Amino acid sequence: MINLTEIMSQKDDVAIADMLNRIRVKVKSDQLPAADRALLSQTVTEPALCPSDVLHIFATNKQVDSHNSATLARLYSHITKIDADDFRKDRQTGTMVAEGARVMLTRNIDVSQGLVNGSFATLARVLTSEERGSAHVTMLGLKMDDETGGRNYRNRAPGEPDDLVYIERAEESLQQRGVVRRQFPLKLAYACTIHKVQGMTRTSAVVSLKNIFEPGMAYVALSRVTSLSGLHLLDMDVSKIYANPEITGAIETMRQVNLDDMMPLLHIKQTLSRPDTLTIVHHNTEGLPSHVNDIKSHHEMCLADVLFLTETHLQGSFVADSLHLVGYNMFKRNRHLSYTHFPQIANRGGGGVAVYVKNHIQVCEKQYVYNVTDLEFLPLKGQAPVSTLIAAVYRPPDYSVRSFLSNLGSLLDSLEIMDCHPIIVCGDFNENLLSNAGKPILEMFQSRGYAQLITATTTEENTLLDLIFISQPQRCLHSGVMNTYYSYHNPVFCVVSSNSV
Repeated sequence: MINLTEIMSQKDDVAIADMLNRIRVKVKSDQLPAADRALLSQTVTEPALCPSDVLHIFATNKQVDSHNSATLARLYSHITKIDADDFRKDRQTGTMVAEGARVMLTRNIDVSQGLVNGSFATLARVLTSEERGSAHVTMLGLKMDDETGGRNYRNRAPGEPDDLVYIERAEESLQQRGVVRRQFPLKLAYACTIHKVQGMTRTSAVVSLKNIFEPGMAYVALSRVTSLSGLHLLDMDVSKIYANPEITGAIETMRQVNLDDMMPLLHIKQTLSRPDTLTIVHHNTEGLPSHVNDIKSHHEMCLADVLFLTETHLQGSFVADSLHLVGYNMFKRNRHLSYTHFPQIANRGGGGVAVYVKNHIQVCEKQYVYNVTDLEFLPLKGQAPVSTLIAAVYRPPDYSVRSFLSNLGSLLDSLEIMDCHPIIVCGDFNENLLSNAGKPILEMFQSRGYAQLITATTTEENTLLDLIFISQPQRCLHSGVMNTYYSYHNPVFCVVSSNSV
């Protein structure tokens, strides 16, 4: 994990970077420091002296539209008005453009091709056809600022190849019922609103502070440029430069993240590599096919010797190649095989248990366990490097605790008869150990001498549902909760030794 400390947009201009950091948290009632006022004063200019070929940034759409129209009229004499094709017209609307004008896409045309809302271009060609005695614009040829964008939309116009990106009218429904409009999804882009330029970086820009109406707007506008020399400031008004007090308050109270908690397995990697230890991870994936790529790229999941997964949502006997993990053997038990007396659970989707075991670990799958007929579970007997019995269990939230306990008890009886210790049972039991309600599942394990290893929350709602029970807790070297981003549940883990601690 890398802690980001350097401002990249203004990394070559420390003065403006430091100033922006102060502006970012400035309270409205505070005075702008004299040094920051002096820096900004250096950039103040008049509209007539601003470079016309750089982006102008304003607070409101009215200012943007006015500047765009005036710039187009000043630079071009041959201007094309593109009327919208309205069906059941209420009023006719249009766009004014000219070849050579700066434009911006106003909707996503093709995300995979980089033709997305906010993409900048230069209008290079206007194609028309005769319709009812007048010219009708059919396609527009754009030279994209991003030279890689829209490759599949090039060379679509008659004539010699020109490498322009050609777009057609897009259809949209209007507020009036039954009214449809077809128009080119672009607008003039000599100027943009502050809202539109969020996330954008420019070497040079003209920024107006006039009509700023929300906290943080000035900071967003000023921070679009990479250096002070590229900033051309209009309508300087220091009273407009302030942050939302709720944001500054949140920053002041923001807790420091403990990186040890973020990466628990990486911090004990030396222990994991010992030949006398076994690392067991349980994770409720909420659908293995949907999240297998997330599991493969997870920075700690690959450290598991035995990876138990619940709620796999697998069906049938076939396992796609994409579901296999390199270096692991896979075992699974789908939901429909797990229930005999509860067809209402067996016949619905979801559920299921699977386990991945590293190739060098010797295990034996216990496919049939006596007297256990209605339980989503998968048991393994590990022989080397650590002799142990391991089982994963999933209890659906609507599966009655009484029926579940009956079959869980039968499972524990069978595991204990095998006389192999430690016995480790992990899974999502849907019994919140942090609630004030009764905990019959926990009580059953405790009555048989098991200890529960997980103490921190395991879900987004701060509940403790994902548990690890062990018959010989003295064999556990480490246990805890890992972090993930793609499931409601966080994984839990334990590291056990072949010898007692």
